[in-house]
Amino acid sequence: MNTRILRAPGILGATLITLVALVAGCSGSSTETVTSSSFARPEVTDVTVAAIPTADLLGLYIAQDDGFFAQQGLRVSIEKIASSQAIIGDQLAGKVDISAGSYIPYITAQAEGADFRILAEASTLREQTRALVVAANSPVMTVAGLIGKKIGVNGTNSIGTLLISALLAEHGLSPKKVDLVTDDAGFPVMPQALNEGVWSAAFLAEPYITLAEEQYGERVLADFNTGATLDFPIDGYVATRAWAAKYPATAAAFVRAIEEGQEVADTNAPAAQAAMAKADHLSASVTAIMALPEFPTGPVDETRIQREAEDMLQFGLLSPAFSAEVDNGSLIHSMVT
Repeated sequence: MNTRILRAPGILGATLITLVALVAGCSGSSTETVTSSSFARPEVTDVTVAAIPTADLLGLYIAQDDGFFAQQGLRVSIEKIASSQAIIGDQLAGKVDISAGSYIPYITAQAEGADFRILAEASTLREQTRALVVAANSPVMTVAGLIGKKIGVNGTNSIGTLLISALLAEHGLSPKKVDLVTDDAGFPVMPQALNEGVWSAAFLAEPYITLAEEQYGERVLADFNTGATLDFPIDGYVATRAWAAKYPATAAAFVRAIEEGQEVADTNAPAAQAAMAKADHLSASVTAIMALPEFPTGPVDETRIQREAEDMLQFGLLSPAFSAEVDNGSLIHSMVT
């Protein structure tokens, strides 16, 4: 059984490629506050963000709870989703302005002709922030023991698919030897489903790894922050190019508020824990000991996101027809410029 290690929060970060200038947010303890008065007025004030309720997006939840969006002249509605894959259609139809979750479905859509922009990086892996979890009484004691078994994931062909494939490959096992089953309700219900024996293992994110341990005695079988996926990019904020180009001041205001929220999460662990507890109605016994990912700041790092595209190609999440665009970096470049 793995031993949980409580880690301090990483650095939260965001950037917007279409901005004329990048404005850093202020920490919760700072006497200086970034307000909308210094910048162009948002073209629209109502913004819908589709987000997975995980610790990776604490900057978003804190920005909402602490009024940073309001300070920038925005009214943000956060709609909970199970995975990024589930929301792409609505985003392309204009029903969602910004999504907050896994890059993978967006990289796939971009390769197939969509036109998305990564506005900001949200998180990268840290120890125990993404893990394979098994039931307390599970006979599965090793990764090899998963062969022929069902593994629950929150999204089809998303970050869970990639991380599981990479983990199996590092153990000399074919990803085709396991059966990935998508739970359309996502992380919040997956610890209970695992406890009820729906699958032999589940791909979980924090704080649901901790919830699984605290409520059901479930145990971490494997941590994904290792080997080829060490410090791997996980989540980001994504909009269509059309939306970002039509509303550049709105997008800029959104990013400034995210920067402030991220700064608070980076420097104020109790605030981060309270935001996560509120976002998904979790008890303090869970959020007080959850592990936190790393949160990059500054311009979107093409090299970091390129890792994801290369692994997607390697493990069949991208068709070989797009190998040239992946190999020369043009696919990811098209998403950050």
